[in-house]
Amino acid sequence: MVLPVLQGGATGSSDIHITDIAASLAAISDIQYRPERFPGRGDVKELVEQILMSEGVPPEIGALVWIESDFTVGCYSRVGAAGPWQLMPSTGRELGLKINDFIDERYSWVASTRAAARYLTHLHNIFDDWTLTIAAYNCGPGRVQAGLRQGGSTFGEIELPGETDAFVPRFASAAEAYVQVTLESDKLAVVWVPAGFDLRLLAAETSLSIDMLMDLNRSYLMEKTPSEDEAWEIVIPAEYAGEVFNTAWAIDPQRYIVKEGDSWSWMASELGVSLEALMGLNPAGSLQPGMYIDIPESQRQPVNAGYVENPQFIRYTVRMGDTLSEIAANVGVSSREVATWNEMSAGDTIFPGDVLLLRRSGSSSDQEPADSRPTLPADVEIHIVSGGGRIEHTVIEGDTLWDLGIRYGVSIEQIIYLNSLENNILSLGDVLVIIPE
Repeated sequence: MVLPVLQGGATGSSDIHITDIAASLAAISDIQYRPERFPGRGDVKELVEQILMSEGVPPEIGALVWIESDFTVGCYSRVGAAGPWQLMPSTGRELGLKINDFIDERYSWVASTRAAARYLTHLHNIFDDWTLTIAAYNCGPGRVQAGLRQGGSTFGEIELPGETDAFVPRFASAAEAYVQVTLESDKLAVVWVPAGFDLRLLAAETSLSIDMLMDLNRSYLMEKTPSEDEAWEIVIPAEYAGEVFNTAWAIDPQRYIVKEGDSWSWMASELGVSLEALMGLNPAGSLQPGMYIDIPESQRQPVNAGYVENPQFIRYTVRMGDTLSEIAANVGVSSREVATWNEMSAGDTIFPGDVLLLRRSGSSSDQEPADSRPTLPADVEIHIVSGGGRIEHTVIEGDTLWDLGIRYGVSIEQIIYLNSLENNILSLGDVLVIIPE
């Protein structure tokens, strides 16, 4: 029998804590975090900590969510990272998260936290040091391992990307503040509901608010659980756990049954749809207790509506020698427009390995008239190179593309592409850009 899973019953130990990150790192952080500035909800913070501990991860690792997304579940970046833990699609799938048109578990507080915990445990098993683990979370384990091979054994002794050099002190500062955060709040529960279940029915059939329910479960992009598998998890206030569980397994999973005293306007409000859409789908004017009401498609904007994997955008990886104006000219727009799409100014410097958003042909924008809308020509194919942190390698005697590919765990084709090489010949002193996988 499927039973509700209430938070508070985690099997992890609350005695697990990070003890090997130097306090001095917090002092040099370019961002000083303070407990009174914590942006998240107390109940969500506790939920994240309980999941981390159940996975054997120190609860203060939750400070990563503060840095990555300000504890905002719908956070997404222009390079494709999404959710509270800012996971890339490929990383999320590798960690077992489901990502498709109906569900994106990077936006699930429960699934994404479990995935991040598994990844962090994997990294800690490699480095046996939380400072290096946090560094690897930011720039990738291959880059940290390369730094260790070049000499040094601690974070301060190895060469890492500048972004990582800033990220680790930020984490130290955030973790120091995070453990001091105290917020009075109710508890959340994780409850199993059926597959193919329209979650909006829970608002109409229970005491839950539709807005509260969907804000806690934004990974269900269509506000329904996928039809595959036997059951799916949802997050709700713990006080509703029993009512929600019993209701979810007793009612029709896709249609609402009219009750005595129901009205069209009340049902529309409880289901989170417009009155016009509800009545349009159910043309019978009069309501009778016991009759079924079909529910219109969700009118709520999916949390990933602005996400960069939207078909109207592609991602272009900057190559050696590229300039913003040349990239813009190649797709028939101005450098100002490309800069606007990427939240930068037209005068900013771009570097090999940077990722830019470009608009596809036929895409639309509410802010621009149709005749001036920039597009990417349909016949233009731009190869995308993905990976971790950016490395600048200075060629020394004996270096070959083959050796560098093995050393950094990348393909020869990637090195050739990023650096616009015409052949396999390397010259001493050349600086090559490499993006480790």
